[in-house]
Amino acid sequence: MDCERCREAISAGLDGEAGARESARAEEHRQGCAACRTWAELAAVVTRRVRTGPADPAPDLSTAILGPEAALSGAACGCAATCGCGCQQGRSCRCAPQVA
Repeated sequence: MDCERCREAISAGLDGEAGARESARAEEHRQGCAACRTWAELAAVVTRRVRTGPADPAPDLSTAILGPEAALSGAACGCAATCGCGCQQGRSCRCAPQVA
């Protein structure tokens, strides 16, 4: 197997598209080729970064899930409406740390 075919097989393997025979031949080539070993390591890093990049912003669904009362927090301490410590009913917040 030459370097070009090896790198195509490595790429296919990273995408879950390589067959067992193709992967075995690429691995055999890699064992004797420092350039393809380096290429495989860098390709794996790029693939990981692309797949684990930042998530796209998502809408706040708390009101849709928890009901309209979830949006009525208004607590000076910063607790969520579902916190349960009593601050939503005007009692002192028992959560730590409190937000000033």
